[in-house]
Amino acid sequence: MLKKLLHMLLSGFLLFSVNQLTAQSKSDFIQYHTNDEIQQILKKYTNRKTTLHTIAESPGGNAVTVLEIGSDLKDVPAIFVGANFEGNVPLATEGALYLAKMLLDSAAYTQKVKWYIMPQPNPDAATGYFTDVKYGRTVNDYPVNNDADDALNEDGFDDLNGDGFITQMRIKDPEGTYIISKDNALVMKKADTKKGERGEYKIYSEGIDNDEDGQYNEDGEGGINVGIAFPHLFPRAQSEAGMYAGQTPEVYGIMRFIYDHPEIAMVYTIGSSNFCIEPPVGGRKGDANLDKIKIPNRYGRMFGIDVSRTYTMEEVIEMFKANVPAEMEITPSVVAGMVGLGAAVNPLDDDLIFYKKFSEEYKKFLEEKNFNLETLPPSPAKDGSFELWAYYHLGVPSFSMNLFSIPKEKVEKKDDNEVPSENKEEERESEISEKDKALFAYSEKEWEDSGFVKWEKVNHPKLGQIEVGGFIPYLETTPKAEKIEELVGAQIPWLLQLSNKLPDITIEDYKITQKGSGIYTLELFVANNGELGYPISIGQRNNQPAPVIIVLNGDVELLQGKNRTPLGSVGAHQIRKLTWLIKTTPAPPNVTVKIESVVFKNEVKQINIGG
Repeated sequence: MLKKLLHMLLSGFLLFSVNQLTAQSKSDFIQYHTNDEIQQILKKYTNRKTTLHTIAESPGGNAVTVLEIGSDLKDVPAIFVGANFEGNVPLATEGALYLAKMLLDSAAYTQKVKWYIMPQPNPDAATGYFTDVKYGRTVNDYPVNNDADDALNEDGFDDLNGDGFITQMRIKDPEGTYIISKDNALVMKKADTKKGERGEYKIYSEGIDNDEDGQYNEDGEGGINVGIAFPHLFPRAQSEAGMYAGQTPEVYGIMRFIYDHPEIAMVYTIGSSNFCIEPPVGGRKGDANLDKIKIPNRYGRMFGIDVSRTYTMEEVIEMFKANVPAEMEITPSVVAGMVGLGAAVNPLDDDLIFYKKFSEEYKKFLEEKNFNLETLPPSPAKDGSFELWAYYHLGVPSFSMNLFSIPKEKVEKKDDNEVPSENKEEERESEISEKDKALFAYSEKEWEDSGFVKWEKVNHPKLGQIEVGGFIPYLETTPKAEKIEELVGAQIPWLLQLSNKLPDITIEDYKITQKGSGIYTLELFVANNGELGYPISIGQRNNQPAPVIIVLNGDVELLQGKNRTPLGSVGAHQIRKLTWLIKTTPAPPNVTVKIESVVFKNEVKQINIGG
């Protein structure tokens, strides 16, 4: 009887412990966290294999930290993960924390890869979600005088109806350009003068002209938007980007940290865009056509090249190689500089191949989990964004992921036998955009119809009676906290699978051929066993990722080849051959060949020349 009682007590204790462990593991993902809470979680995650780096302090005095997972690892590639750069996507921060916890709970993805995880690069802006009045803040506390007057931050938003949200004001005005939609009285649309429509309203963001300069809310709190303040396509015309890339300490600290860690071979961004679903888009003007390169006259005369026609990048490389010393390496980056191609602004075709391939794999991955893919499309990556900078400037695979999009409104299919209506009014095209339809449907289903503030009359201190209303801030980006674990749990594991696609450079084989008189040919075969080339095409173009060097050491005379030879590019699952012609002493010695790299393992192989 006593044994049975002890067994029951032990079973109950174990069950209680398991439940407690489960509750603790889930407790981090049932709410959105402030920056102070995030820092506490990151400190809790630290152990002998992790390091917490403070890389910057925001203008508001908040720490910007990076959690290094695998600080005990040497000579391995690393992946950098950044989330919520604009500060208005708190779900992205939770996704980064969830990824960190997955990595710490299982060693499967941390044995050969190091991780740098930054959940909160824009902590000042992120506080906006936790304030009493929300407006979707994206700027930090950097002092910026947006309206160039004598005061800072004197004309911010004002919550006129006291609901805790900054939405819109509509004001009747004979010079207005908006009218109320015929399809939905909540929606304002631009008047179409071609259809004889005349504007009746002006639309402003909710607030008061505090500085009486005729503008509303043009000089609020802060600041600089960290999410658009990186060098690639830096949007100089937008005051929120700052005067120059890296002006604000968060951006400078991030770039400094990444350049100080050249082992970073892949970058993930969790936020608004989604390169995992939709590959990076091109179509920007000003990009060079690498299939139609014009040769400048000076090189035409120097190398005897016909400058009246165009050439592919491969053709130019071969022509230049034939006319320069053998030890001079001709890469796409060298060609770009010599012929003046300028900076790349569109993704390269060879890179789009792997982006599209992985996108299809990701969709199947989500379909197997019955994850709804019928949602509004993700936002395109913005000029000055981290994910574009990582691809174009670092030259590494840059994947982005948005963890939540509004579900599309389901449209009932028309019956093929349905008789067409004679009422032209019923058949006209709806004035409501697909996005607004989806937002209204989502607001009704998930937010009990509270995602849109219905227009209500308010006495404005300067404009008299106006109306305030519109979609609430964060509706598009931030589902209820109870959805966090479901959303991150379904999608974040894909980032782990992407980590398995990293390049893997290793010495595959070698071959020695005796030529006589102590002369030998040494052929070394170096393989890339990964699913991504190294470097990818944009990396070749920019000559940016740290090169892999093959070092040959031994008591031999080199008749052809060099002691230190850049490996160059190696495609996915491809082999590159390097050749040396060597002369030995009377007794053929051993030589060593070594892969020297800050990204990959420094592999060494001993070769017996005479054996």
